[in-house]
Amino acid sequence: MIEIILTFLFVGDATANTRLPVGTVIEAVHVSGADEEVDPLLGRQTTKTIFPGRIVTLADTREADLVSRNGIVRILARKGVLTVETKGRALGAGAAGDEILVMNLESRRTLTATIVGPGIVEVSI
Repeated sequence: MIEIILTFLFVGDATANTRLPVGTVIEAVHVSGADEEVDPLLGRQTTKTIFPGRIVTLADTREADLVSRNGIVRILARKGVLTVETKGRALGAGAAGDEILVMNLESRRTLTATIVGPGIVEVSI
């Protein structure tokens, strides 16, 4: 009886279909509900564990990481039309626009870079 009442109260909200551990990138199979509630969640990453049957809100998620900690990244250094590219190791994780530390694999120098794409960071020169 209580479950029926709770279901009625939360009609239209996005509900977790499975357990979503921290860091899960939400796909359509993970949540159910009205399209206008589910669509904004797709492609976002959970910030806490969400259990089946629980309501999933934007506050429970963040933009998905494009760079993972200790992952290999392309470091781009641009000045006008000149672009220099090298490989590096990400010392942190983040989404587009986040600043992280990266280590240039050739020089072993640590730089602050901005994430611009999947596995791609940019440094200002």
